[in-house]
Amino acid sequence: MPTFDLDSSIRSLVADAVKASLDPYRDILDRMAALLGEAPARRAPERAAAVPAPAVRGRRRRRGGRARKAARLAQQLSEGQSVRYKQGRGTFDARVLSIDSAKGAVTLERISDGKKVVRPASKVLA
Repeated sequence: MPTFDLDSSIRSLVADAVKASLDPYRDILDRMAALLGEAPARRAPERAAAVPAPAVRGRRRRRGGRARKAARLAQQLSEGQSVRYKQGRGTFDARVLSIDSAKGAVTLERISDGKKVVRPASKVLA
């Protein structure tokens, strides 16, 4: 009578199920491994490597929208002004010490303990 190994059968079934569920994400996992400096997993022979799309000429991507918005918000503040700022889950009362309108950053002094912090203008409530 042949012996039946239940443990190895269950392991192979679980391995097949995990492999089948991860197949749609194989490209993403390979890219993540490449970013981390690890060698990506081998591709299955039926899957070809992805070819990047050709660049479209004549269209430029607009950049720096957030920086311009933060700079515009920073111009609405003035030194010595009492404000509130958000950091993490909390909101704190503070006083504006200096404004860097080029970066859109504001240096604040927290009123409760005098701590100096630099926050983006988008996190400062006038």
